[in-house]
Amino acid sequence: MAVLAPAFRPRRPTEAVLYAIVREHLETFLAYATETYESPLPHYVEQEFRGYLRCGVFAHGFIRAHCDTCGHDLLVAFSCKGRGVCPSCAGRRMANTAAHMVDRVLPATPVRQWVLSLPYELRMLAAFRADVLSALSRIFVEAVFSRYRTCARARGITGSQCGAVTFVQRFGSSLNLHVHFHVVVIDGSFARDAAGRAILYPAPPPRHDELEAIARRVRQRVAAWLSRRDPANATSSDALASCAAIAMQRGTMRALQRVDGDDAAQTPPVERPPPTEDSVDYDGFNLNASVRIEADDDLGRERLCRYGARPALSLERLRRLPGGKIAYRVKKLARGGAKTRVMTPLELLARLSAIVPPPRYPLVRFHGVLASASKWRRDIVPKPRGGPRCEKPTPAPSLEDRRQSPDRASAHERERKRTSSASASGSSPASSPHGAKVPAAANANVPDRGPTSHVAELLAPNILSVRHWDRLLGGLLYAATPRVDWATLLRRSFGVDVLQCTACGGRLRVLGEITEPELVHLLLERVGFPTDAPRVARARDPTELLGETDEC
Repeated sequence: MAVLAPAFRPRRPTEAVLYAIVREHLETFLAYATETYESPLPHYVEQEFRGYLRCGVFAHGFIRAHCDTCGHDLLVAFSCKGRGVCPSCAGRRMANTAAHMVDRVLPATPVRQWVLSLPYELRMLAAFRADVLSALSRIFVEAVFSRYRTCARARGITGSQCGAVTFVQRFGSSLNLHVHFHVVVIDGSFARDAAGRAILYPAPPPRHDELEAIARRVRQRVAAWLSRRDPANATSSDALASCAAIAMQRGTMRALQRVDGDDAAQTPPVERPPPTEDSVDYDGFNLNASVRIEADDDLGRERLCRYGARPALSLERLRRLPGGKIAYRVKKLARGGAKTRVMTPLELLARLSAIVPPPRYPLVRFHGVLASASKWRRDIVPKPRGGPRCEKPTPAPSLEDRRQSPDRASAHERERKRTSSASASGSSPASSPHGAKVPAAANANVPDRGPTSHVAELLAPNILSVRHWDRLLGGLLYAATPRVDWATLLRRSFGVDVLQCTACGGRLRVLGEITEPELVHLLLERVGFPTDAPRVARARDPTELLGETDEC
């Protein structure tokens, strides 16, 4: 059997700082929670940690891909598919969600990000009670939609519809439990024309008083909703409630000295940015709507969705201190100019336990015309090029055709010029019976604020743009299903074709899953990989960990 292809460099999770912490202190953490509290940690939290210890370890099984031409093998370890602890699986979920959103959900229209941070008193309820989270998300999105409908009624448009996607984030930049919403809203409202087509009427940028009105309305409706219900118990586990209390505390923040190889620590500190007119704070409800992506920026929409679905933990900002404690570099400056959170290993596991989302707790929600039950959805969401609604482009005549039939060549040139002029004027072909169009008259009353007031340019209604389709290599990297296969996702994210053999240029063929211990041991031994999984340390006295000190 040949060695692994040199282009394939599998990640080594066992060498990460987080893996070493979980492996050494997980049993101690679970035993301490069981002995201290009446109800231990929920099963899904323990399952998340144990799944992370198996994620990416070849000794637990893998998939084998083989090149029939030269005999090269590609081994891909199984993943845990976790949603909270594992940075690798969370990163894959982030890239997969963003690809699905930009290819099959969000149309080529302007979008605006609305971010709502909840008061401290509501974060515990929203973190562990799905009904509270759903109510808060619905109330916030309805308040935002009401603002867009008001702008449409000011132009004489009634019965308009809006669309949005909500990304629920349970964490802050410093590993704290901080539930907030990143809502990507289509920056306008839809209405039907006489022919039944969906037309988007753009909305002007929100003013400061409008943001205050939305935050005030959300505050009032949330208070009214909670007054009709009993929000007494956020979680049924005493141990998990204690972990959540730790994750909501400020903890120890320090300005550590620079260390060799820490590029981020060598970055000079920056001052806090001053508050802008695009954000308000009303009784703990912080609202921001400063980010807007233009209609023709498909890559910008994908990056925005990645930011909304990003992982809670970055391995690059996590390191061990000489005394045994853990340092995690934060993005925002704390009081006194501190940029590093210093924790004990048990505190880190407690914070991660609180951040893990419970079962049946969706982190992505669809609203309005983008909801699955909406009758508008099929006319709004984009379609791939080359589908039944996409007209085939007129083929360019060859040199021989130009010589034999000058009329055909001139007709082709006229068709090309007509299409180019239609695209430059912002109009789209009228041959498609259903589509999302942005009329020029709809933006007449919008104040000119630079590029944000331009009319979105769509090549064809409901069809992915040519530039976006070319970025997907002519549809080869198109997210045809909500879950994209790993090879396509790697090629789309990093530009690496892992199924191409670097020895002969051929294609690798997936042979199947290898899970039998004897066969796993044999194959790993022949390619020079460790055949045994790292051992999980046994539980020990937690007072030894609580007494560890760091030397900063």
